[in-house]
Amino acid sequence: MKPSTKKISVEEAERLALDVFSRIAADGGRLTRFLAVSGLDVQTIRSAAALPGFLAGLLDYVAADEPLLISLAQEMETKPERIMEAHRTLSPSEFE
Repeated sequence: MKPSTKKISVEEAERLALDVFSRIAADGGRLTRFLAVSGLDVQTIRSAAALPGFLAGLLDYVAADEPLLISLAQEMETKPERIMEAHRTLSPSEFE
């Protein structure tokens, strides 16, 4: 039997994603890579961050980069699975 995972609320997932974003934004290398991958730049990131799908997209980015996911989880003193649960909450699969 598969162990159940505690589903987190949208509000909690958004808080976690904002913490992820602040840690990426505070690190020049991480921010540069995120901007390059996302197609955003320093002039457009503020307006993009206000869009409804931004946090989901941010967690999509983190979920696709396992070393970044693990590093952020360690810094945030949480498990990578918690960040992934936030990702699933903000970007649910059509099969769930």
